Amino acid sequence: MKRIPKLLLLTLFSFSILLTACVFPEKEDPFIRLPEEELETISGEIFPFSVSVATNATHRLEKEGKLVSYIASEIVRLADFEGRRVEMEGITRQEKMREIFWVESVKLLDIEEQKEAGEDQPDERFITKRFTFLFPKDWEYSLSPDGTAYFLGKNDPARRVFLTFTVTDLTKKDKNVDPNVLISNLAGSKEISTDEFGRERQDISLFSNLYDQKYQFIFTHSFEEFEKKKGFFRVMNSFVEGEENVKKAKRDDMKAQAAKEADKIREIPSLTTETKDDALSNIETTPQTKTQEAKAEVKKLINKVLDADTNAEIKDSRKEVSDLISKSSSKTGKNIVDYKNLIDQRAFDYESTFYGFSMKVPYGFWFRNFGQSETAIVQIGFAKFDFSDLNESQVWLIIREDSNAPQEATEINENNYITIDYPRDEKSHFRISGSANYRDAMWSILNTIEVQ
Repeated sequence: MKRIPKLLLLTLFSFSILLTACVFPEKEDPFIRLPEEELETISGEIFPFSVSVATNATHRLEKEGKLVSYIASEIVRLADFEGRRVEMEGITRQEKMREIFWVESVKLLDIEEQKEAGEDQPDERFITKRFTFLFPKDWEYSLSPDGTAYFLGKNDPARRVFLTFTVTDLTKKDKNVDPNVLISNLAGSKEISTDEFGRERQDISLFSNLYDQKYQFIFTHSFEEFEKKKGFFRVMNSFVEGEENVKKAKRDDMKAQAAKEADKIREIPSLTTETKDDALSNIETTPQTKTQEAKAEVKKLINKVLDADTNAEIKDSRKEVSDLISKSSSKTGKNIVDYKNLIDQRAFDYESTFYGFSMKVPYGFWFRNFGQSETAIVQIGFAKFDFSDLNESQVWLIIREDSNAPQEATEINENNYITIDYPRDEKSHFRISGSANYRDAMWSILNTIEVQ
């Protein structure tokens, strides 16, 4: 019997391994669409979800206090939307004894509502030299001699503590803990239990990235205390450590408060005879009024505004003036540019009575108003992700004061960076700028602008 050479045996063995490897099962992608699956849309409020059995669900969606669906996602970071009302698109799939809704996209529904609520109930700040976080205005706290902060409701006659917060040194045991949460960029451990009264207790320890310490929160609540739970989410998601970061957070609070005060300024100030004459002079020389009849009507209406005895009369008359000027004016440059319109039924509506304009923002873009600067009446940033600093913007929209403001739209492309100037009035104009990659978005925004 002939022996098979060793080299041939090794070759055959390697080939066998290769064939075997080819049939190993690959990890299933949960977002591979099955033929019968279609996108669904659901809405409600997101809350964290924890059970004692293994599941892919990480959160639950509720509406009017009732469960809509268990949810999970490998696309959307659901923790960022905890406590928010949202509309989501995705796919429902069966997992063992339950159905899970796999989220593919999410849209906030309560931006304006929360903004208005924030005007009345701004969060307060728990601040030290090394760390800081926000907590609801209707909460209060006391500090014990051992360094524990006890939080309770201001209007609770029973003075029941529902949140305790401590800062302690790390122990050897803590250093051997396997983290199971990441909150505000801090790794930590989270344990959930239920007491004999059916209340849930969350014990969360976050390990400092800068100091040899841990931050421990113990939060106890009943199932129906949704506002209290949302308040706790804000506490956790606003946690910041580091002396420079604490200073920045405090500066941001001051800027936000200043902006709120600025928003209180009435759009129509008390006008003197001098400003009345100036207004009439401006109308007389406005190039957009087409006929002498229109000028006369505008003058009559402005006199009505300036001589009105009540705020209601002023408001109604100002609207008539605005409508008349709008009808007798025209903007060149609108809808004459070749671009893909990104505005659809999902677009966000934005209106500023203080700055006198409204616009629509394409779905998928985040935006923030950063107020005035030395060179701009207002600055608004846009990006494809959530951001908090103007420098993080991918597109910038500003209103610039300019006595030689352009009367038609102009576009300049320099090294793939686009700047578009767009008419507003005789003394100012809109300017939007950004990478050429966002040209469609920029023109989509500009062509929805309405000057009030």
